[in-house]
Amino acid sequence: MIENPSAMRTKKIARKHHYLPQGYLAGFTDSGTKDGRFFVLEVETGNSFITSPKNVAAERDFNRVEIDGKDPDVLEQALAPFEEGAAKSIRRVEATGVFPSEEDFSYLINLLCLIAVRNPHFRKSANRSREQVVRHIAELLVSDKKVWEQNAKKAKDAGKYMPSNVSFEDVKRFVQEGEYRIEFGAEGNIRTEFHVFNSLLPILGKRLWSLIIVPEKLPEFVCSDRPVTLVWKNPNLKGRPIGYGLRHTEVFFPLNRRRALFGVFEDPLPAIVILDETMVAEMNARVAQNAERQVFSACETFMMVYEGKVREVKCHRGTVE
Repeated sequence: MIENPSAMRTKKIARKHHYLPQGYLAGFTDSGTKDGRFFVLEVETGNSFITSPKNVAAERDFNRVEIDGKDPDVLEQALAPFEEGAAKSIRRVEATGVFPSEEDFSYLINLLCLIAVRNPHFRKSANRSREQVVRHIAELLVSDKKVWEQNAKKAKDAGKYMPSNVSFEDVKRFVQEGEYRIEFGAEGNIRTEFHVFNSLLPILGKRLWSLIIVPEKLPEFVCSDRPVTLVWKNPNLKGRPIGYGLRHTEVFFPLNRRRALFGVFEDPLPAIVILDETMVAEMNARVAQNAERQVFSACETFMMVYEGKVREVKCHRGTVE
């Protein structure tokens, strides 16, 4: 007889992790809920389909960690309450139409920061930089036999495994040929991302923020898989290196179909800004151009500025998922 059947069950570990919270994406669906639908426009092909937030902006094991005594999805579970709190803050901003309270603004700016630094694009970029460093270190280690032997001895003394049947010449040839792949564990990526998050959040807090509102009769905001945008105020500076801490830059973050945050360091806009159609199209262009793969729109058509003109973009009714 089994006294506690539930104890015999294996806990299901979440493997599909959203780097854009479903509660956030819900604001861009037709119903404003997680079960709502929106059009997904594939940037590369121009193809589109209709689906719900659960089927986009997710990667397998994106938040997976290996910690003794903890479930692999412990980070995914830890983020859930914050994501729900942020979704509630967005709904309050939608309902009131006023600049968010201190608590709500804290949720929103933290959400913005998390989305800015925790996404596949940032992770791939960071890993490319880390890989370059590792390859450079490897080249330095095999640049001289004495350097290699000294570091090999240090590694052995530290308890690292060093095969005795591999010569310095073998290692040098291996490094110089470059026919190897460097992989980084999720824990290292997550650690890097939260380190950047801790550095970036105070910088974002120093910006002067406005709540952007789109009137009901005007076209709506779209979202993308990289919705936080950073641009120079002067379009002539486009293409130059840019950072969240640099002056004369603008940060735009759509909260849902008719609300957004806009932040600068100087010459702030009023706390509440009502946009016209042209400015909605300009912000949509920023979001679409910043997309990695996909743009999300509750409407079959949306407006964006392209080549200096306001244009209508149509999402064809494709597959429904």
